[in-house]
Amino acid sequence: MSSTTSETVIRPTPFQATVLSIPEDHFIFLGGGRGGGKSFALQLLILRHCNQYRHRARVLVTRRRLKSLLQFAEELRGLLRSAYGSGVSYNLNDNIFRVPNGATIQLTHCESSAALQDTVQGMSFSLIVVDEAGEGPELPVIDSLALTLRAPGVPLRMILAGNPGGANHSALAERYVTGRDPFAPFEFADQKWVYAPSTVDDNPHLPEPYRKNFEVLRHTDPALYKAHRHGDWSAIVGDYFGGIWFPDRAVFDHHEVPPEMFSTLKVSIDWGSAAPCASVLGGRLAYDVRLSDDRVMPRGSWVIYDEHFECDPNNISRGTGRTPGQIAPALHAMAARSRMRARGLIDSAAEARTAGRAEASIADLFRAAGVRVSPAKKGARVPRFEHLKSLMVNGEFFVASRCRYWLATVPALPRDPRNPEDVDTAANDHLLDATSYLIAGASQGPVRVSDFNSAPSRLPDTGNRVIYI
Repeated sequence: MSSTTSETVIRPTPFQATVLSIPEDHFIFLGGGRGGGKSFALQLLILRHCNQYRHRARVLVTRRRLKSLLQFAEELRGLLRSAYGSGVSYNLNDNIFRVPNGATIQLTHCESSAALQDTVQGMSFSLIVVDEAGEGPELPVIDSLALTLRAPGVPLRMILAGNPGGANHSALAERYVTGRDPFAPFEFADQKWVYAPSTVDDNPHLPEPYRKNFEVLRHTDPALYKAHRHGDWSAIVGDYFGGIWFPDRAVFDHHEVPPEMFSTLKVSIDWGSAAPCASVLGGRLAYDVRLSDDRVMPRGSWVIYDEHFECDPNNISRGTGRTPGQIAPALHAMAARSRMRARGLIDSAAEARTAGRAEASIADLFRAAGVRVSPAKKGARVPRFEHLKSLMVNGEFFVASRCRYWLATVPALPRDPRNPEDVDTAANDHLLDATSYLIAGASQGPVRVSDFNSAPSRLPDTGNRVIYI
């Protein structure tokens, strides 16, 4: 920004100028590190849209938290008044800017997905801006906002902005970052998108002390430093496994560890239909294994050896709706790759018969398709996850590099803000659940298999648990 004695001239940074040059029929994901000038780039895009399309411009801006939304509103008010003077009005109750040329800008925070959908129900917009997209709302809710893009004679556009991290980290990275070249258009869901990253180096207006603050992270949390300083979406480790998970120690090439090195390999399934169905193949090593880089995988270590993640190709946080019978061939193929049969564990909730005893459960349907599963010994979530953490700390937990969905989702999981001992259940925790079932093992006690045309006979109380399937 430069100034003269008579006026203030706002000049975009080179990064912001490049963003402004992206064709208006392209959607944008601004997804770099902190301090790169993304928020001001959004404000410049909003200003230009209002100036070009005047009374036909209807803009929606969302942020996760009200406090940060009000800060954005204050910055936007200054920019609008520099362009339109005192004719800009702002209704604090409705959070709506009205510009003298007839354009409107509505701001709303989205602490809950339901609240956001209620706010935009029946509304029409020409430009939708979702800032802090990594924090929420869930990606399907963001996708549904696009249904409100309807304004005749105006190029319709959605712009997302966010830093690495947050509940949507893995979904955003999979969709907009991984395999995408910066500022090169790509097709996604029949829309043209552009991934536009920036870092603090792209923002010359920041003071030097701000840049030096990153150096603390370089020593205390190198992964977070790479994510926030350099915008590296592959480096982020969610705060739940922060300081515990180190991929350079725990990730290995499965070609170096043949299936014969395991005492057993089992399938573990976290069932989902609307949500992803997550399955892992894993077990414990029967021998010490020395890798080509001289790392040693100790005998008895738990290993995630393979995976099958049943998800929507356009959204890894959404399931496919396929049935157990349709998913089973993929599980047989996963087991066959390791010369095993599809045997193992499933979430004990999958044994439920919602329509009565005569109705087959999800687990029954897997068994009918040849995937022999027993209910997992679940217990409380937190103790299962703490046990996994202890294995990571002790160097007794490893993941094969081919398990790309596991590596994309589990290390990035955040804490539950209401229960810091647990993972945020709004995040993509399905492969973590499947992993914890594998380690917890099967429920104890004899298993009786029957058609149960009538109620099973009562057994003497021996202290053993009996599971009827």
